[in-house]
Amino acid sequence: MPQITELLSYGQRNAINLTTLMNLTGLDSRTVRKLVEQERRTGSPILSDNANGYYLPETLEEKQRCVQSLRHRAQEIARTADAIDRAPL
Repeated sequence: MPQITELLSYGQRNAINLTTLMNLTGLDSRTVRKLVEQERRTGSPILSDNANGYYLPETLEEKQRCVQSLRHRAQEIARTADAIDRAPL
């Protein structure tokens, strides 16, 4: 099976959505997402957004936008976890 990176093109305008990646790989959505995460953690700069899908960075701005989005999501998840932690039983 090819790596997800090998299936992607450069630039947000060339993004591939999750359904297409599932069809190309024959894998379910959870497995595709897991593979994307594994490749990211080993150094592949796979970018994504909710509107277009997955792609490789064509510009520094695309990369920065994705990093900023991921960090924002992480902060929101931490806030939710903190709220749950503070809630009484």
